[in-house]
Amino acid sequence: MQEATLNEWKKWYSENRSEENKVVESIEEEINDDTVLVRLWIAQDGKAPEDAVKYQSKVWKNKNSKGVTPAKGLVIITATGQPPLLLACKNSSLLNPKKNKTNGEKKEVASRTLSKPYQWRCRDCGEQFESNKPNIHCTRQPRQLAGVSKTSTEWFNNFLSEIEWKYIPHHSISKGQIGVVEDEDADLIAEKAGKSLEKILSKVEMKPPEFFELYNYKTHYLRVSDLKDFKKFKQVIVKIAQWRNSKLRPKNSAPLGIIEIGHSFDELLSSTFENILSKDWSTGERVWFECEELGVKVSGTPDLSFQGVPVETKTLKVFPNEVNESNQQSIFTYKWKANYSKQVALYLQGGGHDWMLLLLISRESGNFTLVPVDASAMEKMRQDWKKWAVDKTYSKKLEEYRQLISEEE
Repeated sequence: MQEATLNEWKKWYSENRSEENKVVESIEEEINDDTVLVRLWIAQDGKAPEDAVKYQSKVWKNKNSKGVTPAKGLVIITATGQPPLLLACKNSSLLNPKKNKTNGEKKEVASRTLSKPYQWRCRDCGEQFESNKPNIHCTRQPRQLAGVSKTSTEWFNNFLSEIEWKYIPHHSISKGQIGVVEDEDADLIAEKAGKSLEKILSKVEMKPPEFFELYNYKTHYLRVSDLKDFKKFKQVIVKIAQWRNSKLRPKNSAPLGIIEIGHSFDELLSSTFENILSKDWSTGERVWFECEELGVKVSGTPDLSFQGVPVETKTLKVFPNEVNESNQQSIFTYKWKANYSKQVALYLQGGGHDWMLLLLISRESGNFTLVPVDASAMEKMRQDWKKWAVDKTYSKKLEEYRQLISEEE
Protein backbone atom coordinates (compact mmCIF):
# COMPACT_ATOMS: atom_id res chain seq x y z
CA MET A 1 0.00 0.00 0.00
CA GLN A 2 1.52 3.31 -1.05
CA GLU A 3 1.56 6.11 1.52
CA ALA A 4 3.15 9.56 1.56
CA THR A 5 2.45 13.04 2.83
CA LEU A 6 0.26 15.35 0.76
CA ASN A 7 3.31 17.50 0.01
CA GLU A 8 5.23 14.46 -1.27
CA TRP A 9 2.29 13.42 -3.45
CA LYS A 10 2.14 16.95 -4.90
CA LYS A 11 5.85 16.79 -5.65
CA TRP A 12 5.40 13.40 -7.35
CA TYR A 13 2.52 14.74 -9.45
CA SER A 14 4.53 17.81 -10.46
CA GLU A 15 7.47 15.66 -11.56
CA ASN A 16 5.47 12.94 -13.32
CA ARG A 17 2.35 14.63 -14.68
CA SER A 18 2.10 18.42 -14.38
CA GLU A 19 3.40 21.22 -12.19
CA GLU A 20 0.25 23.25 -12.93
CA ASN A 21 -1.91 21.23 -10.55
CA LYS A 22 -4.37 21.77 -7.75
CA VAL A 23 -5.72 19.78 -4.81
CA VAL A 24 -9.46 19.29 -4.35
CA GLU A 25 -11.10 17.16 -1.67
CA SER A 26 -14.41 15.94 -0.32
CA ILE A 27 -13.59 14.73 3.19
CA GLU A 28 -14.53 15.63 6.74
CA GLU A 29 -10.98 15.63 8.11
CA GLU A 30 -8.72 18.68 8.06
CA ILE A 31 -5.53 18.02 6.14
CA ASN A 32 -2.28 19.85 5.47
CA ASP A 33 0.96 19.18 3.60
CA ASP A 34 2.16 16.82 6.34
CA THR A 35 -0.98 14.64 6.34
CA VAL A 36 -0.20 11.06 5.32
CA LEU A 37 -2.49 9.88 2.51
CA VAL A 38 -2.88 6.54 0.72
CA ARG A 39 -2.95 6.28 -3.05
CA LEU A 40 -5.97 4.73 -4.78
CA TRP A 41 -5.33 3.23 -8.21
CA ILE A 42 -7.62 3.75 -11.20
CA ALA A 43 -7.49 2.33 -14.73
CA GLN A 44 -5.69 5.42 -16.08
CA ASP A 45 -2.75 4.72 -13.72
CA GLY A 46 -1.87 1.53 -15.59
CA LYS A 47 -1.03 -1.79 -13.99
CA ALA A 48 -1.38 -1.59 -10.22
CA PRO A 49 1.21 -3.05 -7.80
CA GLU A 50 0.15 -6.12 -5.84
CA ASP A 51 -0.39 -4.15 -2.62
CA ALA A 52 -2.28 -1.29 -4.31
CA VAL A 53 -5.76 -0.20 -3.23
CA LYS A 54 -7.95 -0.08 -6.34
CA TYR A 55 -10.78 2.40 -6.79
CA GLN A 56 -13.53 1.47 -9.23
CA SER A 57 -16.31 3.89 -8.32
CA LYS A 58 -17.23 7.32 -9.66
CA VAL A 59 -14.32 9.78 -9.26
CA TRP A 60 -16.20 13.08 -9.57
CA LYS A 61 -19.44 14.10 -7.88
CA ASN A 62 -19.63 16.89 -10.44
CA LYS A 63 -17.24 18.35 -12.98
CA ASN A 64 -18.31 21.43 -14.89
CA SER A 65 -17.30 24.98 -15.81
CA LYS A 66 -17.93 26.15 -12.24
CA GLY A 67 -15.45 23.75 -10.73
CA VAL A 68 -14.96 20.15 -9.69
CA THR A 69 -16.13 18.21 -6.65
CA PRO A 70 -14.61 14.79 -5.91
CA ALA A 71 -16.71 11.86 -4.83
CA LYS A 72 -17.05 11.53 -1.05
CA GLY A 73 -13.90 10.50 0.79
CA LEU A 74 -11.43 11.46 -1.95
CA VAL A 75 -8.50 13.87 -2.03
CA ILE A 76 -7.55 14.46 -5.67
CA ILE A 77 -4.55 16.13 -7.27
CA THR A 78 -5.59 17.15 -10.77
CA ALA A 79 -4.35 19.12 -13.78
CA THR A 80 -5.64 19.96 -17.22
CA GLY A 81 -4.95 17.21 -19.72
CA GLN A 82 -3.51 14.78 -17.15
CA PRO A 83 -5.01 11.83 -15.22
CA PRO A 84 -6.00 12.67 -11.63
CA LEU A 85 -4.17 11.20 -8.65
CA LEU A 86 -6.63 9.76 -6.12
CA LEU A 87 -5.77 9.76 -2.43
CA ALA A 88 -7.58 8.89 0.80
CA CYS A 89 -6.95 9.36 4.51
CA LYS A 90 -5.52 6.34 6.32
CA ASN A 91 -8.76 5.80 8.28
CA SER A 92 -10.99 6.12 5.21
CA SER A 93 -13.60 3.46 4.53
CA LEU A 94 -12.47 3.57 0.88
CA LEU A 95 -9.43 1.54 1.82
CA ASN A 96 -11.72 -1.41 2.63
CA PRO A 97 -9.46 -3.17 5.14
CA LYS A 98 -9.92 -6.93 4.77
CA LYS A 99 -10.62 -9.30 7.64
CA ASN A 100 -7.87 -11.66 8.67
CA LYS A 101 -9.21 -15.16 7.98
CA THR A 102 -7.52 -16.70 11.01
CA ASN A 103 -8.52 -14.38 13.82
CA GLY A 104 -11.09 -11.99 12.32
CA GLU A 105 -8.96 -8.92 13.10
CA LYS A 106 -8.56 -6.08 10.63
CA LYS A 107 -5.47 -6.18 8.50
CA GLU A 108 -3.15 -3.42 9.62
CA VAL A 109 -2.51 -0.56 7.25
CA ALA A 110 1.15 -0.45 6.26
CA SER A 111 2.81 2.67 7.67
CA ARG A 112 6.04 4.53 7.05
CA THR A 113 6.53 6.04 10.47
CA LEU A 114 10.04 7.09 11.49
CA SER A 115 11.18 6.57 15.06
CA LYS A 116 13.72 8.38 17.22
CA PRO A 117 16.59 8.91 17.05
CA TYR A 118 16.29 10.28 13.52
CA GLN A 119 19.00 9.99 10.90
CA TRP A 120 20.79 13.12 9.65
CA ARG A 121 23.58 14.10 7.27
CA CYS A 122 25.68 17.24 7.49
CA ARG A 123 25.42 19.44 4.40
CA ASP A 124 29.01 20.63 4.78
CA CYS A 125 31.10 17.56 5.60
CA GLY A 126 28.66 14.76 4.69
CA GLU A 127 28.94 12.95 8.03
CA GLN A 128 25.86 10.96 9.06
CA PHE A 129 24.67 10.96 12.65
CA GLU A 130 21.68 10.22 14.87
CA SER A 131 19.76 12.84 16.82
CA ASN A 132 16.23 13.59 17.99
CA LYS A 133 16.57 17.16 16.66
CA PRO A 134 18.18 18.76 13.58
CA ASN A 135 21.26 19.96 15.43
CA ILE A 136 23.76 22.02 13.41
CA HIS A 137 26.78 19.83 12.70
CA CYS A 138 29.18 22.23 10.94
CA THR A 139 27.61 25.50 9.85
CA ARG A 140 24.13 24.68 8.51
CA GLN A 141 21.02 22.70 9.34
CA PRO A 142 21.56 19.04 8.38
CA ARG A 143 19.47 17.04 5.94
CA GLN A 144 17.17 14.42 7.43
CA LEU A 145 17.48 10.86 6.12
CA ALA A 146 15.20 7.85 6.06
CA GLY A 147 16.16 4.22 5.65
CA VAL A 148 15.23 2.65 2.30
CA SER A 149 12.37 0.18 2.72
CA LYS A 150 12.71 -3.53 2.02
CA THR A 151 10.40 -3.28 -1.01
CA SER A 152 12.43 -0.51 -2.62
CA THR A 153 15.69 -2.33 -1.87
CA GLU A 154 14.35 -5.35 -3.76
CA TRP A 155 13.42 -3.06 -6.67
CA PHE A 156 16.97 -1.69 -6.79
CA ASN A 157 18.48 -5.19 -6.62
CA ASN A 158 16.44 -6.20 -9.67
CA PHE A 159 17.17 -2.92 -11.47
CA LEU A 160 20.93 -3.03 -10.91
CA SER A 161 21.17 -6.69 -11.90
CA GLU A 162 19.55 -6.02 -15.28
CA ILE A 163 20.61 -2.47 -16.12
CA GLU A 164 22.91 -1.56 -18.99
CA TRP A 165 24.02 2.07 -18.83
CA LYS A 166 23.95 3.50 -22.33
CA TYR A 167 24.64 7.02 -23.61
CA ILE A 168 22.41 8.24 -26.43
CA PRO A 169 22.81 11.53 -28.36
CA HIS A 170 20.33 14.15 -27.22
CA HIS A 171 18.86 15.44 -30.50
CA SER A 172 15.99 12.93 -30.82
CA ILE A 173 14.93 13.75 -27.25
CA SER A 174 15.67 17.47 -26.90
CA LYS A 175 14.52 18.65 -30.33
CA GLY A 176 12.27 21.70 -30.11
CA GLN A 177 12.75 22.30 -26.38
CA ILE A 178 13.49 25.78 -25.03
CA GLY A 179 17.14 26.64 -24.39
CA VAL A 180 18.76 23.75 -26.27
CA VAL A 181 22.06 25.01 -27.68
CA GLU A 182 22.53 24.34 -31.39
CA ASP A 183 26.30 24.49 -31.56
CA GLU A 184 28.81 21.98 -32.87
CA ASP A 185 31.38 22.62 -30.15
CA ALA A 186 28.76 22.27 -27.39
CA ASP A 187 27.55 19.00 -28.92
CA LEU A 188 31.11 17.67 -29.02
CA ILE A 189 31.54 18.39 -25.30
CA ALA A 190 28.15 16.78 -24.53
CA GLU A 191 29.13 13.69 -26.52
CA LYS A 192 32.52 13.48 -24.86
CA ALA A 193 30.89 13.74 -21.43
CA GLY A 194 28.31 11.10 -22.36
CA LYS A 195 30.82 8.54 -23.60
CA SER A 196 33.04 9.20 -20.59
CA LEU A 197 30.17 8.68 -18.17
CA GLU A 198 28.98 5.52 -19.96
CA LYS A 199 32.44 4.04 -19.54
CA ILE A 200 32.53 4.97 -15.85
CA LEU A 201 29.03 3.71 -15.01
CA SER A 202 29.55 0.42 -16.85
CA LYS A 203 32.53 -0.40 -14.62
CA VAL A 204 31.49 0.93 -11.22
CA GLU A 205 29.88 -1.47 -8.74
CA MET A 206 26.56 -0.08 -7.51
CA LYS A 207 24.66 -1.20 -4.44
CA PRO A 208 21.10 -0.28 -3.40
CA PRO A 209 21.18 2.87 -1.26
CA GLU A 210 20.60 2.41 2.47
CA PHE A 211 19.26 5.92 3.10
CA PHE A 212 17.76 8.79 1.14
CA GLU A 213 17.21 12.46 1.92
CA LEU A 214 13.75 13.57 3.00
CA TYR A 215 12.46 16.67 1.26
CA ASN A 216 11.30 19.35 3.70
CA TYR A 217 9.36 22.19 2.11
CA LYS A 218 9.86 24.28 5.27
CA THR A 219 12.94 26.45 4.85
CA HIS A 220 14.70 29.50 6.33
CA TYR A 221 15.81 30.84 2.94
CA LEU A 222 14.27 31.13 -0.51
CA ARG A 223 15.78 28.53 -2.82
CA VAL A 224 16.30 28.25 -6.56
CA SER A 225 13.33 25.86 -6.72
CA ASP A 226 11.08 28.48 -5.10
CA LEU A 227 11.58 30.89 -8.02
CA LYS A 228 10.55 28.48 -10.78
CA ASP A 229 6.84 28.36 -10.03
CA PHE A 230 4.37 30.90 -8.62
CA LYS A 231 2.50 28.20 -6.73
CA LYS A 232 5.69 27.13 -4.96
CA PHE A 233 6.73 30.73 -4.33
CA LYS A 234 3.35 31.53 -2.70
CA GLN A 235 3.51 28.44 -0.52
CA VAL A 236 6.93 29.41 0.84
CA ILE A 237 6.77 33.22 1.09
CA VAL A 238 3.58 33.29 3.18
CA LYS A 239 5.13 31.07 5.86
CA ILE A 240 8.88 31.61 5.66
CA ALA A 241 8.93 34.33 8.35
CA GLN A 242 7.06 31.97 10.66
CA TRP A 243 9.49 29.15 9.89
CA ARG A 244 12.47 31.42 10.54
CA ASN A 245 11.11 32.30 13.98
CA SER A 246 10.62 28.67 14.94
CA LYS A 247 12.89 25.67 15.00
CA LEU A 248 12.67 23.26 12.11
CA ARG A 249 11.18 20.02 13.35
CA PRO A 250 12.11 16.57 12.12
CA LYS A 251 9.70 14.72 9.86
CA ASN A 252 8.21 11.63 11.45
CA SER A 253 7.11 9.92 8.23
CA ALA A 254 8.69 8.91 4.93
CA PRO A 255 7.24 8.06 1.51
CA LEU A 256 6.88 4.61 0.02
CA GLY A 257 6.48 3.26 -3.50
CA ILE A 258 7.27 5.37 -6.55
CA ILE A 259 8.15 8.47 -4.52
CA GLU A 260 10.62 6.58 -2.34
CA ILE A 261 12.23 4.97 -5.39
CA GLY A 262 12.64 8.38 -7.02
CA HIS A 263 14.34 9.87 -3.94
CA SER A 264 16.47 6.75 -3.48
CA PHE A 265 17.52 6.84 -7.14
CA ASP A 266 18.84 10.36 -6.59
CA GLU A 267 20.78 9.02 -3.60
CA LEU A 268 22.21 6.20 -5.70
CA LEU A 269 23.44 8.65 -8.32
CA SER A 270 24.84 11.12 -5.77
CA SER A 271 26.89 8.47 -3.96
CA THR A 272 28.11 7.07 -7.27
CA PHE A 273 29.20 10.45 -8.60
CA GLU A 274 30.94 11.36 -5.35
CA ASN A 275 33.16 8.30 -5.73
CA ILE A 276 34.06 8.86 -9.38
CA LEU A 277 37.84 9.08 -9.73
CA SER A 278 38.32 11.19 -12.83
CA LYS A 279 40.23 14.31 -13.79
CA ASP A 280 37.28 15.35 -15.97
CA TRP A 281 34.44 14.88 -13.46
CA SER A 282 33.92 16.53 -10.07
CA THR A 283 31.08 17.58 -7.79
CA GLY A 284 29.30 20.84 -8.58
CA GLU A 285 30.09 24.14 -6.89
CA ARG A 286 27.53 26.31 -5.14
CA VAL A 287 26.38 29.41 -7.04
CA TRP A 288 24.60 32.58 -5.89
CA PHE A 289 22.07 34.59 -7.84
CA GLU A 290 20.79 38.12 -7.16
CA CYS A 291 17.14 38.31 -8.18
CA GLU A 292 16.71 42.07 -8.64
CA GLU A 293 13.01 41.81 -9.48
CA LEU A 294 12.21 40.30 -6.07
CA GLY A 295 15.10 41.92 -4.19
CA VAL A 296 16.43 38.61 -2.88
CA LYS A 297 19.49 36.41 -3.26
CA VAL A 298 19.18 32.67 -3.72
CA SER A 299 21.70 29.88 -4.02
CA GLY A 300 21.91 26.41 -5.45
CA THR A 301 24.42 23.75 -6.37
CA PRO A 302 24.56 21.91 -9.71
CA ASP A 303 25.16 18.20 -9.18
CA LEU A 304 28.36 17.79 -11.19
CA SER A 305 31.02 19.43 -13.31
CA PHE A 306 32.61 18.06 -16.48
CA GLN A 307 35.85 19.75 -17.49
CA GLY A 308 34.66 22.86 -15.67
CA VAL A 309 31.18 22.88 -17.29
CA PRO A 310 28.35 22.64 -14.70
CA VAL A 311 26.09 19.58 -15.01
CA GLU A 312 22.60 19.27 -13.52
CA THR A 313 21.07 15.80 -13.20
CA LYS A 314 17.41 14.87 -13.61
CA THR A 315 15.87 11.40 -13.59
CA LEU A 316 12.62 10.54 -15.32
CA LYS A 317 10.65 7.35 -15.58
CA VAL A 318 11.18 6.94 -19.34
CA PHE A 319 12.24 8.96 -22.36
CA PRO A 320 9.35 9.75 -24.73
CA ASN A 321 10.91 7.64 -27.50
CA GLU A 322 11.14 4.56 -25.26
CA VAL A 323 7.39 3.92 -25.02
CA ASN A 324 4.37 4.00 -27.31
CA GLU A 325 2.28 6.21 -25.04
CA SER A 326 1.11 9.40 -26.73
CA ASN A 327 1.09 11.50 -23.55
CA GLN A 328 4.75 10.85 -22.68
CA GLN A 329 6.00 13.51 -25.10
CA SER A 330 3.63 16.14 -23.68
CA ILE A 331 4.66 15.21 -20.12
CA PHE A 332 8.34 15.51 -21.04
CA THR A 333 7.84 18.84 -22.81
CA TYR A 334 5.98 20.22 -19.82
CA LYS A 335 8.69 19.08 -17.39
CA TRP A 336 11.32 20.67 -19.61
CA LYS A 337 9.51 24.00 -19.85
CA ALA A 338 8.38 24.23 -16.22
CA ASN A 339 11.38 22.70 -14.47
CA TYR A 340 14.51 21.65 -16.38
CA SER A 341 15.10 24.77 -18.49
CA LYS A 342 14.28 27.10 -15.59
CA GLN A 343 16.70 25.46 -13.17
CA VAL A 344 19.51 25.56 -15.71
CA ALA A 345 18.79 29.23 -16.44
CA LEU A 346 18.92 30.10 -12.74
CA TYR A 347 22.22 28.30 -12.20
CA LEU A 348 23.75 30.08 -15.19
CA GLN A 349 23.01 33.48 -13.60
CA GLY A 350 25.34 32.61 -10.74
CA GLY A 351 28.29 31.49 -12.81
CA GLY A 352 30.45 32.55 -15.72
CA HIS A 353 29.04 30.17 -18.34
CA ASP A 354 26.81 30.81 -21.35
CA TRP A 355 25.45 27.25 -21.21
CA MET A 356 25.72 24.10 -19.11
CA LEU A 357 24.90 20.41 -19.47
CA LEU A 358 21.66 18.76 -18.45
CA LEU A 359 22.09 15.05 -17.68
CA LEU A 360 18.81 13.15 -18.15
CA ILE A 361 18.57 9.53 -16.97
CA SER A 362 15.77 7.02 -17.61
CA ARG A 363 14.91 5.04 -14.47
CA GLU A 364 13.42 2.26 -16.60
CA SER A 365 16.19 1.55 -19.11
CA GLY A 366 19.34 3.16 -17.76
CA ASN A 367 19.66 5.14 -21.00
CA PHE A 368 20.95 8.67 -20.48
CA THR A 369 21.80 11.74 -22.50
CA LEU A 370 23.51 15.09 -21.98
CA VAL A 371 22.01 18.26 -23.43
CA PRO A 372 23.75 21.65 -23.70
CA VAL A 373 21.22 24.23 -22.47
CA ASP A 374 21.43 28.02 -22.19
CA ALA A 375 19.49 30.61 -20.13
CA SER A 376 16.67 31.22 -22.64
CA ALA A 377 14.06 30.47 -19.97
CA MET A 378 15.22 33.48 -17.93
CA GLU A 379 13.28 36.09 -19.91
CA LYS A 380 9.87 34.60 -19.07
CA MET A 381 10.85 34.09 -15.41
CA ARG A 382 11.90 37.73 -15.05
CA GLN A 383 8.52 38.83 -16.40
CA ASP A 384 6.84 36.56 -13.85
CA TRP A 385 8.95 37.87 -10.95
CA LYS A 386 7.95 41.44 -11.72
CA LYS A 387 4.30 40.42 -11.35
CA TRP A 388 4.98 38.51 -8.13
CA ALA A 389 6.81 41.49 -6.62
CA VAL A 390 3.78 43.79 -6.95
CA ASP A 391 1.12 41.23 -6.03
CA LYS A 392 -0.54 42.86 -3.01
CA THR A 393 -1.27 39.50 -1.43
CA TYR A 394 2.41 38.55 -1.24
CA SER A 395 4.46 41.76 -1.54
CA LYS A 396 4.20 42.44 2.22
CA LYS A 397 5.37 38.93 3.02
CA LEU A 398 8.26 39.38 0.59
CA GLU A 399 9.28 42.63 2.26
CA GLU A 400 9.08 40.94 5.67
CA TYR A 401 11.43 38.24 4.46
CA ARG A 402 13.88 40.80 3.00
CA GLN A 403 13.92 42.63 6.34
CA LEU A 404 14.68 39.44 8.25
CA ILE A 405 17.54 38.64 5.90
CA SER A 406 19.00 42.16 6.15
CA GLU A 407 19.09 41.89 9.94
CA GLU A 408 21.39 38.89 9.63
CA GLU A 409 23.93 40.72 7.47
